[in-house]
Amino acid sequence: METNANPHRNAVFTTLVADADLYFDSFLGDFLRAEDHFILRASTAAQTLAMTREYMPDLILLDNDLEGCDGVSLLAELLLEHSGSAVVVMAGRGSILEAVEAMKLGAADYLERPLNSARLKQAIDLQKELFLLG
Repeated sequence: METNANPHRNAVFTTLVADADLYFDSFLGDFLRAEDHFILRASTAAQTLAMTREYMPDLILLDNDLEGCDGVSLLAELLLEHSGSAVVVMAGRGSILEAVEAMKLGAADYLERPLNSARLKQAIDLQKELFLLG
């Protein structure tokens, strides 16, 4: 049961960037700010879960190799905690089996690194469009 409503839900699209790579986080933050996203940041699995519980983001951009948990296990826990979040898994050392597992669990998308910026923008734009429709 969701008890904490996202205070920004009605105002803007909320995106949680769960990634330990500060350079990537900075690059992505600049892109998301330009698109009027409310941005949350986490660099560990524990932070990601805590931020999801508190803010219930519309989109989670999830590094599959966060400290404290592998991406697929964390994906399952995130979707169990808050099924309203779309989760895009970003894999540095991904495999086809992991991608299939992530999609079966409910990931909105699975992107391999190095990320193609056009493909990342497409994945984010799709989730934002679905949010606005819904």
